[in-house]
Amino acid sequence: MAAPSPVKEKSNPIAGLLKRLVTVKPREVKVTVGIDIGASSVKAIALGPRKGSNSRPIIGQSIVALNSEQETDASEAVKSAFSKLQVSARLVNLSVSGQWVIMRIIEMPIMKLAEMRQALPFEAQRYLPFSIQDVVIDGVVLGSIDAHKMWVLIVACKKDLIERRLDWIKRAGLEASFIDVDAVALCNAFLASMNGQQKEGTRSLVDVGAQLTNLVIFQGQTPYLVRDIPWGADKLIRNIAEQTGMEAATLSKELNEGKANPAIQSAMRLATETLVTELQLSFDYFENRFGQPPETIFVSGGLGQCAEFTEALKSHLTQTVSAWSPVRNLPARFTVAYGLALRVD
Repeated sequence: MAAPSPVKEKSNPIAGLLKRLVTVKPREVKVTVGIDIGASSVKAIALGPRKGSNSRPIIGQSIVALNSEQETDASEAVKSAFSKLQVSARLVNLSVSGQWVIMRIIEMPIMKLAEMRQALPFEAQRYLPFSIQDVVIDGVVLGSIDAHKMWVLIVACKKDLIERRLDWIKRAGLEASFIDVDAVALCNAFLASMNGQQKEGTRSLVDVGAQLTNLVIFQGQTPYLVRDIPWGADKLIRNIAEQTGMEAATLSKELNEGKANPAIQSAMRLATETLVTELQLSFDYFENRFGQPPETIFVSGGLGQCAEFTEALKSHLTQTVSAWSPVRNLPARFTVAYGLALRVD
């Protein structure tokens, strides 16, 4: 994310950490680290320097589960996840998501970048459920509508959320280089996986975490819809447990081991209906505004590794649905962390 308009870097240290959205700059670095602090775990990935035309190699990856006490203080889990990478770099990239992060794609008159940054607070205020003084704002131009108007993605995040995560990073003995948004990190991972290929058509990315689902819809290489859906694996497991009478822990284990019986599979189809309804509403909105619904859906996140979940989505949707990871043999739950690690100054 980029430096916000309402505050100056000298008076607010948060501002200097926010960089331009979506862009993955090509400058070579030795090591970069992405840390995805989710609701149930902390995922970390370290990328090494590029070799020739190949993608940057993963030189370390780790995951540390969060217990109920760590949900309000993840500093120890962050420290543990980072230490398992066994890298010397102390700078890390992290992200935010959830109800305190607002993302909107709006129409604005075509203007210079500096002018757009000045106008963002006034435009954003129309969409924020909280005071403009309590947030950090950024925006990026997605493309032209016509000779006079352009599409702009606005992102606003409450300062309290950013400050809390910065505190966790600091107490873990680390320093934040970038603060991004989960959905934007997902975009970066997807663009990097394309390896510069110009692919036409409309595709949707669905990254399902424990409590949130990040949705991105691409038209070509441009994300024209970015949304956090308040639905995740926790709700899915509770719903299936209620239907089958199974213990949630036992159910999670069987799904992770790919041992779901027909009763679980049937319950899974019913349990996914809420998510499918939200996805379909987004697809309809996208079609009405931009002209073409997604043709393909790529599923990542923790549930992206569950074949039964993917099959349940297929039973509800007409689009092609497939599990996806930006790198071969990388577990799908690491997608956001990978997208964060791609970011360089």
